[in-house]
Amino acid sequence: MRWCSFTTAARGPARLGAVAVAEESGRVLDVGAWARTRDAETPTDLVDLVESSPATQERVTDLVRSAPTDGPGWVRPEELTFLAPLRAPNSLRDFFAFRSHAELRGPVPEAWERVPVYFKGNRRSIVGPGEDVSWPSYTRRLDYEAEVAAVVGRRGRDLSTGDAAEHIFGYTIMNDWSARDVQKDEMACGLGPSKAKDFATSLGPWVVTPDEWDPEADHAVTVTVGGQLWSRGSTAGRHWTFGQMLSHASQDEDLWPTDVLGSGTFGGGCGLDLGRWIEPGQEIVITVEGLGSLANRVVAKS
Repeated sequence: MRWCSFTTAARGPARLGAVAVAEESGRVLDVGAWARTRDAETPTDLVDLVESSPATQERVTDLVRSAPTDGPGWVRPEELTFLAPLRAPNSLRDFFAFRSHAELRGPVPEAWERVPVYFKGNRRSIVGPGEDVSWPSYTRRLDYEAEVAAVVGRRGRDLSTGDAAEHIFGYTIMNDWSARDVQKDEMACGLGPSKAKDFATSLGPWVVTPDEWDPEADHAVTVTVGGQLWSRGSTAGRHWTFGQMLSHASQDEDLWPTDVLGSGTFGGGCGLDLGRWIEPGQEIVITVEGLGSLANRVVAKS
C-alpha cells in the first residue's frame, strides 16, 4: 500500500490518501470519503493511521483494497497537493549506513564497523514534496543527500534485529539538506551536525508498506539538479540493514510510532561526493524506484 497525506485546498487540513498502484493516472483515494460511503470510520490522516493499532491498520487497508477503480472517493492529481507524510514525526534519526559514502570521506573509523552510527535531526523542520526550501543565510555551500527513511509503526524497546524490522510501518524518500561549510566547522570541533542539518529535511511523496517495497532489494536511485542528472546509484549495498539500525536505536530506549530513521547517503548521492554545488533557484528531484519522486526547489531568502 502507498499511503499519503494530501489536501485539496490551500492550507487545508491533511487528509489520508492511498495512491493508486495499478494505473498510471496518479489518482489518490480519499480514504475518509470512501469510508463514509461504507458507513465506516477511519483515521483522519496518515499520522493517525501510523499511530493506530495493527488491527485498525489492517481494517483500513482492507477497506481501501475494496474500493472499485470507478467508485467514489478518487481524486485526480491536478485536484490535490501532496503534503509531507509526517509533518512533525516523533523523532528524526539519520544513520551512516552506506560504506561507499563513508569511504569517500576518508578512512572508515573502527567504531563504524561495530555499531550503526547516527545523529538526531530537527523533527520540526520537515519539508513536503513540491515545497520550496529556503537557502539558509549562514551557508554558502548548500547540499542535498539522497536517502530512504523507515517510518516506525509500533512501539518497541530492546528489540532484536528480526523483531525491529516487524515494527516498520513503511518507507519513504528523504532528502537530508546540509550546510557543508557549517558542517565542516562543527566536525572540526568534534561536534555532530546540528546547525548544518536542522534547518530542513524533506520527506515524501508517500509511504510504501514493507509488503510492497523490500529495502534490501536493489532499487535504482537518481538525482537531478536543475534538470540535469547528477547522481545515480542504488539502495543496495548498505553496511547496516534497517532491522539492525532500529534494533540499535531501541536498546534501553523506546521506539515510538512516527519515529523516522534515515539510511544515510549512498556513495555519490550528494554534491559533496561529486565536487559539485547546487545554486539558488534549482530544483532537486530524488527518484527511488518503487517510492516515487521527491522534488524541492531551493530559493534564496528575500
